[in-house]
Amino acid sequence: MIDKGGIRKITLQIRDVLMRDWDPIGVPDLPAGEYDSYIGGTYRLIVRGASLDEIEQHLRTMEVERIEIVVGDSQRARVAKSLRELASHLSTNQ
Repeated sequence: MIDKGGIRKITLQIRDVLMRDWDPIGVPDLPAGEYDSYIGGTYRLIVRGASLDEIEQHLRTMEVERIEIVVGDSQRARVAKSLRELASHLSTNQ
């Protein structure tokens, strides 16, 4: 079980990855909360141990259906890997 402090920490880390590494909009100096609506679904995926393919598909779905801008496959793969690494740190800190 993850305590509230742990949940807050991982959600901030997800936000950081989405803003820094994913950022399909590509606009400099976006407000910190620009992608916050995507944190919950991403959090649920990584906490349940989703595969890299599942995380990549989740990112692509958000790009296509919600943002209508698609990033490159290699960028999405790097972001999925970063998010998956957050999950591995989460499991070692519980």
